[in-house]
Amino acid sequence: MPSRAISSLQPLACNLSSSLAALQISASVKAASRLPAERCAGSLLSLRPSQNLNKRPLQIASLHTSSPLNAERKRKPPSNPWAVAKAAEKREKVRARKEELRQLRQDAASDPVVGHTTPFLEAMDSKPEMLPPIDHLVPATDAHERQEAFEKVVIGERLGRLNHYLQPEEVKMSLARSKALEDPPLHAVTEKSVLQGKEMHLKATAVMNRILSLSNGSSKDKTRANKTWCVETFGRHTTDEKFPQPKHPSIASNPEADPAKTPRIGRDTGSSEVQAALLTMKIRTLAKQLETNTHDKMNKRNLRVMVHKRQKLLKYLKRKERGGQRYQYVMESLGLDDAAIMKEVFI
Repeated sequence: MPSRAISSLQPLACNLSSSLAALQISASVKAASRLPAERCAGSLLSLRPSQNLNKRPLQIASLHTSSPLNAERKRKPPSNPWAVAKAAEKREKVRARKEELRQLRQDAASDPVVGHTTPFLEAMDSKPEMLPPIDHLVPATDAHERQEAFEKVVIGERLGRLNHYLQPEEVKMSLARSKALEDPPLHAVTEKSVLQGKEMHLKATAVMNRILSLSNGSSKDKTRANKTWCVETFGRHTTDEKFPQPKHPSIASNPEADPAKTPRIGRDTGSSEVQAALLTMKIRTLAKQLETNTHDKMNKRNLRVMVHKRQKLLKYLKRKERGGQRYQYVMESLGLDDAAIMKEVFI
């Protein structure tokens, strides 16, 4: 009985072993389909998969051109303390020199909005000095002392720029003409009348100086005087004598081919340098006003527009004059540099 049972179970065991082998083969094929070709090639040759297949790490190609040992090697610290101190000292000198040059460039660079201070800008921004009253300067003494006091007052006063579109030379000529008209006739000349005439002329001169002074004018009068001064300073009717326009080489070799230049009539008010000077006057006034009124957004935009407009005019002047003497004169007078013109301006 036992031998028969064992013989009957042998076919069943063979079937089970064959089915297990088939299952192992299908599992190895599925595992090989998920692996690279170089790894699954060996498993396809054998029916039984490797037991250490999942334990082996993936082999990734190295990106180093040198050996991994050299890549992982650490640099040894220098053993010479003198060389270390010398290198640190050199680095400190280089850093200090860089900081010094940076500070020099920062100090030399001008503000792209208001520029650096120049004599022209100082005279434009300066307030005219208020002239004192005459009665406090001239004592009520005899005629000779009063005349000497009036002469000191008149001679010590500097007119500078005047109001009402007048020039100091015109005022002096007018006062000299008035003095000739006030002189008494020769048959009625006495010492007292001569002294009175001189005193009246000196007093009239001092009074006219105070009437025409910008210190007694309004802000509108000062703005008008500054505009006139900009036109007279940068207008080509004045600067053509300082900076003559260079002639083309073909015309210089043949002067007869040079056509006669049309003479200028009146003052130059539309050239680039005059317009840039007028914009500079407005920019400085508006920038000073925005220092206190920080919430004035509209005038801040107006300031930005005027700065970029001036930059455009000066770029055109530099291109037209090829960076010549006229361009350099305008830039030095307005307190600007090439960085304020050629670079982008942020306000």
